[in-house]
Amino acid sequence: MSADTMQHPFRLVVLNDFASANGGASSLAIANANLMASTGIDVTYLCGEHSPADGTLNARVSRLGLNGAAIDPARPLNNAINGLYNPATQRFLADWIGAHDTPHTVYHLHGWSKIFSPSVFKALAQVASRTLVHAHDYFPACPNGAFINYPQMKECDLLPTQMGCLFSNCDQRSYPQKLWRLARHEIKNRWFDLKDSAFRIVLPHEAMRPYFTRSGCRDGSVFTVPNPVVPFTDTRIRAESNDEFLFIGRLVPEKGVDTFLAAARHARVKAKVIGAGPLLGPLKAQYPEAEFTGWQDRDTIGTHLRNARAVIMPSKLRETFGLVAIESIASGIPVVVSTSSAVAADLVRMNAGLTVAPDDVAALVPVMNRLAGSDELVRTMSDNGHTHWRQVANTTDSWADSLRSMYGTLAAGARQPERVH
Repeated sequence: MSADTMQHPFRLVVLNDFASANGGASSLAIANANLMASTGIDVTYLCGEHSPADGTLNARVSRLGLNGAAIDPARPLNNAINGLYNPATQRFLADWIGAHDTPHTVYHLHGWSKIFSPSVFKALAQVASRTLVHAHDYFPACPNGAFINYPQMKECDLLPTQMGCLFSNCDQRSYPQKLWRLARHEIKNRWFDLKDSAFRIVLPHEAMRPYFTRSGCRDGSVFTVPNPVVPFTDTRIRAESNDEFLFIGRLVPEKGVDTFLAAARHARVKAKVIGAGPLLGPLKAQYPEAEFTGWQDRDTIGTHLRNARAVIMPSKLRETFGLVAIESIASGIPVVVSTSSAVAADLVRMNAGLTVAPDDVAALVPVMNRLAGSDELVRTMSDNGHTHWRQVANTTDSWADSLRSMYGTLAAGARQPERVH
């Protein structure tokens, strides 16, 4: 711990829409609070929903919930009002800050787009210089959170300030939904404008940085802290002795599960699909030779991985961090990802996996054949991933150390280092 941190003991407030680990961002928010509390730091967890005593949060963490409700597509009027600006959020957080803030209290915001709304930034504006905004997605910079045109299944290079963005039908649901999100983005900018903001932004992967800098972020306000990864097993899985090719993820078009199954059929390799989603029924009927497990918890996924020769993740659109990919190589399983994935260059550099063009069955077939036909190649990639995965991700301890260093610097009022890895 730095000398600044020792001279200025800090308190931490973790903010997130949800109190339960119902997704990647919420899981990390809870882990964030628990890790800091376990080291003796005074931690408060403020969330948008009622905070249940479900055992997820460490007993040392003080918790307080707004008792709000998540955005529900079935309640468009409620979404339109509270999703754009939730006054209850502003009052809830402003009251807490007014009653409990100190010069050495640090705030770490994880999720805000489901319950809190942009009003969270109005409440935090008074403590912006001591606040980290965790960019689990691109919502701070892009109205639809991805810089992706979903109907066209392609990347978008438009900025919210450009007229083309206004007329672009890029949202997953509808054009009216896009316009609503654009309005929300403009409201957010009243208190959190990337071009002129005291908030610091934390990215899980350096590949996200260009999207934020082109949106106006000052480079010195954006920091990269790779997500923590826990391998499924401490010992290397002998992938070269296995014959199953796995897809792990949501069964939606953009994840490329149909590309995986079509290529596996042509390559005549064993295919197993782990996950749930709207494509599950149609794909089970179309590919009866493949095994479909449905949704599985982490422990069960680890069991399936012990029989895997490779994990195939041929996403049609850009992925931000690729947690499953890193968890897999850390366990000794080579991974194939699309060239659009943030971790694609990392896998190639470590020789722990291969890349393939997005949505290209013809390109994926020879890649799968190559892995199926060479035990030596699979063994080499398995060894490399198991040995070198820490080059692209944090362990739980190193993630906590990186965040604690940032908190200490903010609490001390010192200038933040340019990057934290």
